[in-house]
Amino acid sequence: MIEYKKIKVSGKDKYIDELLKLSKAWADENSCPAYYPNEPSDFIDREVYIATESNQVVAYAIGDIKVLEEKTSYNDVGEKAFELDELYVDANYRDKGIGKALYKYIESDVFDKVDVIGVIATSYEYKRLLKFYVEELNMNFNHALLVKRANR
Repeated sequence: MIEYKKIKVSGKDKYIDELLKLSKAWADENSCPAYYPNEPSDFIDREVYIATESNQVVAYAIGDIKVLEEKTSYNDVGEKAFELDELYVDANYRDKGIGKALYKYIESDVFDKVDVIGVIATSYEYKRLLKFYVEELNMNFNHALLVKRANR
């Protein structure tokens, strides 16, 4: 049975090694441009959302609540936003609804504290990424940054 919870990570936390292992696995997949494995400091003293099975972390998400300082197409100055930085599910646990359930857990935790939830996401499998966030999680597609490198 999968359990979802929010933890505050410390340097002696029993989950730190598992989180680092998952982050490395994500980097090794080479599925996202410019993704590098996290260091312990990326998790320590932060709240991390995790999905566990038999006390083993099988998915994690990190993000922070921030007061927005600039007006954009989706927010006003002074609004609070939860900015989801990472959401990763171990390859052996994908396509089982764990990522969606973890996001829903986050949403239920932060919705009464924020005005908006934002995700800046990147993946070489962008169609799958958009399907997940837009179709499965009912997020609005707001904008995209598309790039093409010059051959020099």
